[in-house]
Amino acid sequence: MSQALHGGRLLDAAKEFGLPPHSFVDFSANINVLAPAVSPEDWETWRADVVRYPEADADGIRRRLAAVYRDNAEQLIPTAGAIEALYLAARLFGGCKTAIVEPAFGDYSRAFEAGGCEYSRIPLARQLWQAPASEWAHLLEPFDAVVLGNPNNPTGSLQARAELCRLLERVWKRPKCWIVDEAFIEFVADHKRETLLPVLDKYPSLIVLRSLTKSWAIPGLRMGFLATSNPVWLAQLRKMQPPWSINSVTEAWAASNLTPGNHARLLAGLRELQEARLRFAARLGQIAGLLVCPSTCNFLLVEITEPSLDAHSIYRELGRRGLLVRVCDSFYGMSRGRFIRLAVRTDAENNRLAEELEMICAGRARKAA
Repeated sequence: MSQALHGGRLLDAAKEFGLPPHSFVDFSANINVLAPAVSPEDWETWRADVVRYPEADADGIRRRLAAVYRDNAEQLIPTAGAIEALYLAARLFGGCKTAIVEPAFGDYSRAFEAGGCEYSRIPLARQLWQAPASEWAHLLEPFDAVVLGNPNNPTGSLQARAELCRLLERVWKRPKCWIVDEAFIEFVADHKRETLLPVLDKYPSLIVLRSLTKSWAIPGLRMGFLATSNPVWLAQLRKMQPPWSINSVTEAWAASNLTPGNHARLLAGLRELQEARLRFAARLGQIAGLLVCPSTCNFLLVEITEPSLDAHSIYRELGRRGLLVRVCDSFYGMSRGRFIRLAVRTDAENNRLAEELEMICAGRARKAA
């Protein structure tokens, strides 16, 4: 199976490994496994919404998003996942010189290429993946706009809000715009102290992209938003976005679930997931031939340090056992065959993967010897 674009490709995995799609434990897609499930009763109620149009401008969802994430609804644009927010932002800067800090989510480059931007990849050396942005920000000076994942996908590293604010205060220099993708920020411990949403008013050169797909576990519904305090950009973005971007079933989900109380309960579950990540990382760290990179969110980047092992063989061995992981070859600037990315799931599932991975690594090492 090609691992070129995204994880979560269960139908492709079923064909490759000859297993039913829903029999896999999917560590390739970073979804909150502790999110409250949608009840069959809710689905039955929402079925009626399929035959009606949603709001053309998603104004009701905008107000609900503001109640949960940011007070000023006028600075929010609801989108069909963070991916639509990304592609809208890319169109906003068509013709500009854009820097994409790599390794990073592959759709950054695709979005800016589609938007007609002149973009450059800025690959950070391995030793800089966890470093403060101030150590490599000088590489961004020639550009009009910068795209940055925070936390970064796939490394899991986080730039502190204070660090990014220091760079944003240099608005008299280039780059003139920072597009910060916070798709995984809710998985970060004390994320409210790190998200840039509270400082939007101070930095009109800032666009923040957010996803509800991962934290609320609704990838099929497609829900996210774009936020900025720049009135000119907001007006342009609203003109570019087609009507009915949010479908009626997603609108019904938001009416039932997107409340401050439900969000507080969601965050409590995310704290449990943070603890599970620490246990998972510790368990993986015991496996010879693997190096677990520090992570702040709900996935772990694992470097394969044993020469006799490679990411593709590990992927295939685990796939035959009904476990899917993400091979990281498609991430620009990463050594081919040397990295896999693992979502954090329940303790039982994490332990199962670690045990299988340990047996695979030990078996390969014995053959090499």
